[in-house]
Amino acid sequence: MQSHTIEPFSNNWAYLKAELTWLDRVLGMAIARQRQETKVVDRVARSRVDRVTSHWWRGLVTLEGEAAYDSPVENPRQRSIIPKASYQQQLEAKIKVSQQSGIVLGLPLLCSRLQLGTAEKNLLLMALAPEISRRYARLYNYLQETEHPGATGLPTVDLILRLLCRTDADWRSLRQSLTEDSALIKHQLLDLRSSHAHPLLARPVKLPDSLVNYLLADQPESHALETLLQTPPCSAPASPLSPLSSPTQNLWSALILPPALLADLQHLCHRVQFAQQVDEDWGFAAGLQLGDRVGTIALLVGVSGTGKTLAARAIAQTLKTPLLCVDLAQLHQDDVPSLLQAIATQAPPVLLLKSAECWFGRMSALPNTVLHQFLALRRQQQSITLLSVHQKHSLAAQWRRELHPLLAFPMPTQAERLKLWQQVFPEVVPLAELDWEQLARLPLSGGDIHTIARDAAIHAAASDTKLTTQHLIQAYERVKGQTRGRKF
Repeated sequence: MQSHTIEPFSNNWAYLKAELTWLDRVLGMAIARQRQETKVVDRVARSRVDRVTSHWWRGLVTLEGEAAYDSPVENPRQRSIIPKASYQQQLEAKIKVSQQSGIVLGLPLLCSRLQLGTAEKNLLLMALAPEISRRYARLYNYLQETEHPGATGLPTVDLILRLLCRTDADWRSLRQSLTEDSALIKHQLLDLRSSHAHPLLARPVKLPDSLVNYLLADQPESHALETLLQTPPCSAPASPLSPLSSPTQNLWSALILPPALLADLQHLCHRVQFAQQVDEDWGFAAGLQLGDRVGTIALLVGVSGTGKTLAARAIAQTLKTPLLCVDLAQLHQDDVPSLLQAIATQAPPVLLLKSAECWFGRMSALPNTVLHQFLALRRQQQSITLLSVHQKHSLAAQWRRELHPLLAFPMPTQAERLKLWQQVFPEVVPLAELDWEQLARLPLSGGDIHTIARDAAIHAAASDTKLTTQHLIQAYERVKGQTRGRKF
């Protein structure tokens, strides 16, 4: 095919449809082959043992005139289920023409940024497919013989390697992409959803929601990719725990929250600051019994960007101590014991656990005894433990009853959004006359406002102009379209 006959993809979705057409061919051939093999085994097998050992006896008994093999890597004569290279070459040529035409394609942009090969790109595509259609989940379950109500519908490492690898070298190379030294794992772009006690081949592969949203965006952009590849501000720490950096400015002034909520947050600081004076100087220690609670465990409830993390940082700043922060959604199950040990050893005065439903939700894998011991230990220490969730009902009722206080972070009102807009720009930013009232009417959280302001500033700097209301409206439409898959 000559380059002048190649038309670019019209958009990112048209590109994904072409990739999914290729995946459909791969899966269709794999299913046809598995059905044929199942038919042969069913005709000969007389017991469960016969079925389990079919990969041995099928190589010894002549069935349909051709010996069978257990592994696609071991049989040099078998017909590959991978489409011919020319198809991939044509696809790559079409991607290149699209990029030259200024059409941004999410998955190729990611592969270019991390220097990923075709096999790694196809690995990501296989993991993305169930996020697009449940049909792929059903096909994966069939190929993995996991057709039961509790099946995840996610492709396992074994299935991915079987479908994408034709030689031993291919198999070893792609497997290396799933180890800790690979770019995909270092940037947390793959979630191998199982314990390390299970073989790597048996682990289901899932993409994090942030990556799925980027790959399915109408207009994926490079700055969104860079944000995605940055290390999360609250990540699973190694032992000892790593604190967040301490800011120099007064963080309470940056919090635009209802007065009652601000008072409750500041009272958490008072419980630590004045406990010694009240207990020792004012005599309340005499009434305390061994095991009385001195530590506070509060539940922070609110959607992303409403100020929960900023409030935790303000508390730590007031108490002149680092904020130790862990996002439990980023923590592998095997790392939980070392984290609990690090918390017990270091006894951080202020601890923020984001995505607390991972431990205290209905689907938690942690035993209740472990969680009770964790809460009891934190209550025995002069400390503040903040559990952060988007919705309080994501926690099991038994744990909600034990956490006090419950602090709800609402979406800001229009008047509060006006204040947030007016304080989000550093003094050195060259601003044109902004329509503050128009900006305040946009239904945004404080975190959204910061993201949009920064994105607009980048575009203003690139065009060497002052930052205008139009820059901000365009950034609003762009950012919200990426995060929710549609334009506002």
